[in-house]
Order: sequence, then structure tokens, then C-alpha cells
Amino acid sequence: MRLMLSLCVISGFAGVVGAHPLAGDENLPLQLGHQLLGLHHLPLTAILLFGGVVLCRAFYKSARRQ
Repeated sequence: MRLMLSLCVISGFAGVVGAHPLAGDENLPLQLGHQLLGLHHLPLTAILLFGGVVLCRAFYKSARRQ
């Protein structure tokens, strides 16, 4: 059930937070800043950060058991 709920949440955000390029004359740091910190991109950024933390903790936990 958790997996289904999380997939519904992620797929619901996909249309809103999908990456899109800025104008071609914008520099790389400005474009990266927009993709990571733009207000309409923050939900996906937060989901990715949370997922990364959970995966790292699971990996280190399994490595400690062995």
C-alpha cells in the first residue's frame, strides 16, 4: 500500500515539476539553481533527497549487518 501511495504522489507531481530548460542565454549555475530550488521544482527535489537518504541508510544498515 505504501508503494502505491508513493507512486501516486510522485506521478501526480510529474506534470508540475518536470524539468524544463530556461532560455538559451542563461548560464549553467542559474539553470541548475532553477531546477533544484525553483518553487515549482521543490517537491521533486525534496522527494529525491528523501529517497536518497532512505536508500543510503538502508545500504549502510545492511553493510553493518554483514
